[in-house]
Amino acid sequence: MKASLLLTLQAALAAVVLAAPTTPNRHQRRDTKDFDIVTAPSVDVAALLASIDLHADMDDVKSTYNNTQFAGFSGALTQAEADFLAAESDVLSVEPVVEIHALATRGSAPWGLQRISQTAKVSGSASARTFTYTYDDAALGSGVDVYVVDTGIYTAHSEFGGRAKTGWSYYSPSTDGNGHGTHCAGTIAGSTVGVASKANLIAVKVLDSTGSGTSTGLISGLDYVASTHATRKSASNFIASVASMSLGFESRSTAVETAVRNLAAAGVHTVVAAGNSATNACNSSPAALGGTGSSTVLGIGASNINDAVSSFSNTGPCVDVFAPGEAVISASNTGASAYQSLSGTSMATPHVAGLVAYFAVGQTSLRQSPSGMKSFVKSGAVAGVLTRNSAYVSGGNLVLANNGA
Repeated sequence: MKASLLLTLQAALAAVVLAAPTTPNRHQRRDTKDFDIVTAPSVDVAALLASIDLHADMDDVKSTYNNTQFAGFSGALTQAEADFLAAESDVLSVEPVVEIHALATRGSAPWGLQRISQTAKVSGSASARTFTYTYDDAALGSGVDVYVVDTGIYTAHSEFGGRAKTGWSYYSPSTDGNGHGTHCAGTIAGSTVGVASKANLIAVKVLDSTGSGTSTGLISGLDYVASTHATRKSASNFIASVASMSLGFESRSTAVETAVRNLAAAGVHTVVAAGNSATNACNSSPAALGGTGSSTVLGIGASNINDAVSSFSNTGPCVDVFAPGEAVISASNTGASAYQSLSGTSMATPHVAGLVAYFAVGQTSLRQSPSGMKSFVKSGAVAGVLTRNSAYVSGGNLVLANNGA
């Protein structure tokens, strides 16, 4: 941030704003559109807003962010205001708000837990719940907080046994009106269908009942996760934080990627879906941060019961590992004992988010090290078992996630 906008704001903000020749004219704010502004954490957001004659209580300001890793706001701006803010040195990104969507396709049933707990191929019907999950009973995620950044969670489902709660919601009501988030939560930590069945589940609702949302909602949700993690990590019963994101955009977003990178930098293990377009995962956010896209974020592709990369799964150098993502049975939002089968990289991602929670209990040196955990997950994955799909993009890791049991 320029000195004229940080060092002298407290004493003479009004004079600075009036004197700055590039400050947009507030009387010409007719043509506005919504922008996401992400800044360094040291930036005074109130002062930044004041520099363009806005404050947090105005209708034009949709959200503000303030945590240890990033700050900023989302709101309606003219192009001149957006350009003005983009020129400031501590403003990391200024981008138009974009839509985000859940990454799932409908299908038919749980074999995935057995597949991630053995090296050999699974045999049987994907629609049957007759498979055996092998695990270390002392490593089922107790004390780990998993933030399910999704459509919400039906917390009353019998799979969750009081371990699931609603943490934050961008949309009202905060309950899961879609089922996508509940399904993902079940795979992460359900008592019978989950990988880490003793972990805590926190719903961070950034998608509405149709499974859609915006970059503003996602960044706001990540702001909540970062702030809550910063508070929770000093608690005596805290082990680690994991963020599971089974969602994505059609393209890249610097604002979203900045928020996700900074979340991982804060010590939150971050797991993202590769996407369902049978193309290069590096072309969309936040999937582009997986694999070679960062040293801290895990990018997850999908495979099926036949050990083939799913026909829909994105691939390429931004994928770290593959996990079961077809015909996955998990909790449904339609009743406390209801289940449904879904397919997508959305279903593969919570398998690995659950694995991270599982590993965090036993691997004490990795609890606050997303980069170390990423390397550990990759090193334990099984090579030589998966076959490529017809659209496979080379450069990634053709390996299947495994719990090492």
